[in-house]
Amino acid sequence: MKLPLSEYPGMNRFVLDWLAGDERFLPRANAGRNAQPRAKNLAVRAELARAIEAQNRGWGIMAGDQLAQWARGETLTVIAGQQVGFAGGPLYTLAKAATLVRLKRDLAKQGIVVTPFFWLATEDHDFDEVATLNLPVVTLDRAKEANRQVDLLCMRAVRSADRRAMVGSLPLPETLVSELLSLYDFERPSWLRSGITFRDSFAELFASIFGSELILVDALLPELRRAGAPLFDRIRAESATIQQALHARAAELESAGYREQVIAREGNEYTLLFEIDEHGHRTPSMQPAAAERTSTSALTRPLLQDSVLEPDIFIGGPAEVAYYAQISPLHKLLDVPLPRVGLRGHALVVPERTARTFERYDLAPVDVFRDVDGLLAERELEAVAAIQALVEEGRQELLSRIEKIGELALPADHSLAGSIERSVGHLEYHFAKLGERAVRAVARKDRDRRNAVSSLVATLHPDGHVQDRVVSWFALWLRYGNAMVEQVIEEVEPDANVFTIVQV
Repeated sequence: MKLPLSEYPGMNRFVLDWLAGDERFLPRANAGRNAQPRAKNLAVRAELARAIEAQNRGWGIMAGDQLAQWARGETLTVIAGQQVGFAGGPLYTLAKAATLVRLKRDLAKQGIVVTPFFWLATEDHDFDEVATLNLPVVTLDRAKEANRQVDLLCMRAVRSADRRAMVGSLPLPETLVSELLSLYDFERPSWLRSGITFRDSFAELFASIFGSELILVDALLPELRRAGAPLFDRIRAESATIQQALHARAAELESAGYREQVIAREGNEYTLLFEIDEHGHRTPSMQPAAAERTSTSALTRPLLQDSVLEPDIFIGGPAEVAYYAQISPLHKLLDVPLPRVGLRGHALVVPERTARTFERYDLAPVDVFRDVDGLLAERELEAVAAIQALVEEGRQELLSRIEKIGELALPADHSLAGSIERSVGHLEYHFAKLGERAVRAVARKDRDRRNAVSSLVATLHPDGHVQDRVVSWFALWLRYGNAMVEQVIEEVEPDANVFTIVQV
């Protein structure tokens, strides 16, 4: 089942217009495909390839031959990335990875060799984001702790580290691991072993799923930082011009009815670089510092990636596409090649048995984003119409009686006017609520249908959130295995104006 992204709740309006052909702020040309190598220093690329290969080997990914080809400039480079969330993060993380693999396989059929990099955003310091896991209640084997009135069980670790500490090097909270293991019946895997960091846990899980189909790149890899030193120097030297360019682009976006993805901090300046201290804390700074001590912001991370790895194609989510629209003037300013930017595939996952509810009860796919009671009430049109007619008839009769009371009483006591007005408001409110409860009661009378529709909505729109934004893909993989991953890879559509409901 494929639907237009315009039906996907909360989709970024800029991205919808961009997909429809508006290229004022970001081109959509396929300029990167089959491009000649752009590396200015193949020796630097070779050193970086050796470092990436060694780190990936430690995670169980054998990528030596692929990286040797990339170092010689013989492949098309495609990249995506994400924060190193606990147990792999939300479903959209899997969708990004699946999009890369799908691109790699499709281009291989055309005889094009692809190097697919997945960037691990280990330098971020949003602990709350990486240490939160939302588990779909329907997948829990032992759900004693789960409140069945909700669709998601949220697991979250309390931050014990400094708010400025980069999360990639922090150890997984043991309480979070223990809670996860208590809910699912599986042996503790090595990627959840005691003391393992968020970075290594995420990487080893990915390696167990994708093998060597993806090459992981640690944002804090020292060789990567050293390769980025010339860019850091240019950013510091051109900081005033960069600030002007970003403010100009912000005004252009606002004039077009959009909003910038990253706003200027207090003082009306955008954060460009951070300095990392000996404790792993990041502080905004434009002072000269060693490359290993320099960290990028949300705005300059794509520039580091594009400068050092020189991707032909970048695959990102809606927010990341909007980042590129905001920073695209900086690529020319800093002499950094702008890759072809593509939107990740959007995929939701539903068990085949649950998906039968669509056909059985004549539901459209977009119906899952609606209120269950309202949706079911439409299937009882005659009863609902009768209730609504009675409510309106009763309301009119009530107002008529109150009006007559006023005609009799007001001449004797004008102070009753306020009391009558307040009474009308209260009575109308409670009468309307009675009608709403009656409609919901009609909707609930078919228990089997209600359970089936509720289960479908809980799967694809749990607690009012689109599934891929919040639900842990690990929980789905644990139940449906690698077949689910392969199904997502097969059905996901890279850079397309659709989202797919994948049946497993």
